[in-house]
Amino acid sequence: MTLNLESDITEQVRALDPAKWSTLQTEICLNIAHAEVYAFTVEAEHVAQLVRLGFLDRAAAADHLHTAAIYNRLYLEYGTEAIQKIMADAIAGALAGAA
Repeated sequence: MTLNLESDITEQVRALDPAKWSTLQTEICLNIAHAEVYAFTVEAEHVAQLVRLGFLDRAAAADHLHTAAIYNRLYLEYGTEAIQKIMADAIAGALAGAA
């Protein structure tokens, strides 16, 4: 955090207290904090469509998504089960849409 030393530091720090944030401020902050997992979900759905169209098989899709999750530390941030559920749901959803 960069403080403006020519302004009231106490006031600047008080603005960072989540207990004093509006609902909108909280939503903005959380969406930014979760941007990686949101982007991963979008990419999982994209890869699932490639599976549905026959351009990629399920194993390759899972490998690509797994590598991306490791590279971006998503397993550490959100847990293995949550990330694997995103992958499985995306592929299942795409294949259900093809039926």
